[in-house]
Amino acid sequence: MELEKMKRKTIKRLKQIKQEQGLSISQIMDLMEKRGQFVGEATLKKVFADGSEEKSFRYQDSIAPIADVLLDIYGDTSGLDDVESLKQFIREKNKLIEFLVIKLEEIEEKDAEKKAIYDDRKAAYEKTISALEFQIHRLHEQVDRKDQMIEKLLNVVFVEKE
Repeated sequence: MELEKMKRKTIKRLKQIKQEQGLSISQIMDLMEKRGQFVGEATLKKVFADGSEEKSFRYQDSIAPIADVLLDIYGDTSGLDDVESLKQFIREKNKLIEFLVIKLEEIEEKDAEKKAIYDDRKAAYEKTISALEFQIHRLHEQVDRKDQMIEKLLNVVFVEKE
């Protein structure tokens, strides 16, 4: 998946910047705070842990804020066009991700509404089924009573004939 590839590359680049600059987690947190970004210390430790490239992170909430700060401050100045295009690419991807998250929330909201309608209809159908089952039971009882009356009448008719 394209997004997973981008996440891995971004995490590797962030680790490289951290190592090259000799940054600690607390220094990164300070830099992020100065830039108005926030990611928890535990998340930072997870992102910079060994093998974190293969772990699953929510890009918008964890990787993007770190990348925005570190790549902006310590990004390569050689090949500035490439860096600028990568930054623009990341910004566009972030916008796309935000859009997709909003769409997902809308879909989930519509799905919840449909489920509520379904549950209401199901409850109404179950209530109707219950009422119909009760009515069938009452009709069976009426048929049984009528059968008994017919039997009694037939017995009376047979007794009179004899």
